Amino acid sequence: MGTKRKMNKELTEIIYVAWEESERGWGTRPDGCSLHLTRSDAAAFECAYWATMPEEAPDEYSRPSSTPLVADVRQELYEKIKQEKNGLRLGRWEESKVVKEEDLVYRL
Repeated sequence: MGTKRKMNKELTEIIYVAWEESERGWGTRPDGCSLHLTRSDAAAFECAYWATMPEEAPDEYSRPSSTPLVADVRQELYEKIKQEKNGLRLGRWEESKVVKEEDLVYRL
């Protein structure tokens, strides 16, 4: 998390959901996030994700690890979220990059 926001970079409110990967026999680890325009989009995104899963839990899969939270993004990332149906999924390394570049700012 950056402590200073870049000057002249307007931020827009979005909905952030943390994800974790679960692997049988190994446990869980962070697995990035999903970013959404609304809480309804976050719910629809999660529903669509679970609809693709088999009835029996696979040995390895991802799942939301937080409730939807409010965060802020710069306009370029906001536009990417808008282009996706119900939200944008970022892997762990992608999330770290956008946080480091202050394109995604968590709220405390």
